[in-house]
Amino acid sequence: MTGISIRDLHKSFGTKTVLDHVSLDVEDGEFICLLGPSGCRKSTLLRSIAGLESPEGGTIYLGDDAVFDGAGRINKAPEQRKLGMVFQSFALWPHKTVFENVAYPLKRAKTPKREINDRVREALVMVDLWDFRDSYPGTLSGGQQQRVALARAVVPRPRLLLLDEPLSSLDTNLRAQMRREVRRIQQHLGATAVYVTHDKEDAGGLADRVLVLQDGKIVQEGAPRDVFVAPKTAFVAEFVGFDNFFDATVLESSDDRASVEVGNGNRFTAVTSSRLEPGSTVTVATRSRLVRVEPSDGSFSENGFTGTVLSKAHLGDDVEIVLSDGAAEIVARVRPGYAKDIHPGQTAVGLPPEGTVVVVEGTRKGGQRTTSSPRISALA
Repeated sequence: MTGISIRDLHKSFGTKTVLDHVSLDVEDGEFICLLGPSGCRKSTLLRSIAGLESPEGGTIYLGDDAVFDGAGRINKAPEQRKLGMVFQSFALWPHKTVFENVAYPLKRAKTPKREINDRVREALVMVDLWDFRDSYPGTLSGGQQQRVALARAVVPRPRLLLLDEPLSSLDTNLRAQMRREVRRIQQHLGATAVYVTHDKEDAGGLADRVLVLQDGKIVQEGAPRDVFVAPKTAFVAEFVGFDNFFDATVLESSDDRASVEVGNGNRFTAVTSSRLEPGSTVTVATRSRLVRVEPSDGSFSENGFTGTVLSKAHLGDDVEIVLSDGAAEIVARVRPGYAKDIHPGQTAVGLPPEGTVVVVEGTRKGGQRTTSSPRISALA
């Protein structure tokens, strides 16, 4: 059964398009992440599902229930959509106890008192806060306050759980703990979940499926590993952590591998999602942490070329090595123990065949284009 079905959803602010005819399906019980940088309109899409924003056209179905239909003039209020929502801010009433905060949506729905008591207890036990039921939000840690907000969202037993960057204000360790907590609760409830984030770790640690947004469009979707390892556009590649980009010409191609040549004559093998036309110009990307640098007597059997070490500088825990391949400047960051074997003069540089990918087009964040002679950053 489909938990959410969206078709041709569009919205503008004046002349600015913010949702560009979005269509997507989310299976019942699936956990998806809307991923992208600030301004990509992922929260606008989430708030449209919640009923907090009004699109101009398209349809939104939650199960078989039409909650928005631009043509049919249907736009149900948030409380009619049977969903729970967790915001970036905890949005707790400071003058109410933990119990009272969690009970609020049930009281508003005029739920019988005994049932309120039972369901609030169930929700607070689920988030391990029953012993704090009489405490006030101001006496709790950030993680505890976020768990109160989560309990309040799930206490009505919603069919859909919406989460708008709920962990962004937490520190790294607490954030990892809360990711596990959110996923455990979602699976316990069996609810469909839509989670907005700009954080790749959140998306990778939570989602069954990731949808990357750019300017109000879904530009790629798939399992987290597929999106992070095989981005289809330069925008997606840069956002998920690829930071070396350069134009190349296709020499030959199969369905999953391509041989390419960059402007300085170096040739590489790269992963591709489809067969490419020989002679076509493409963008090649790789992650800096995968680039290899070897001493002068080293070599790479594939995707290797010779670079010249121009300088070395200690930068905290890393050593920056600046190299040139005759056309492009290459910057490598390596551990100090490894850097001691890299000396001025010629050295071997290698790009990982499995981590070098061909992307569809060369527009990156901010509309930047790739160049044929890039500055390449390498983190070994």
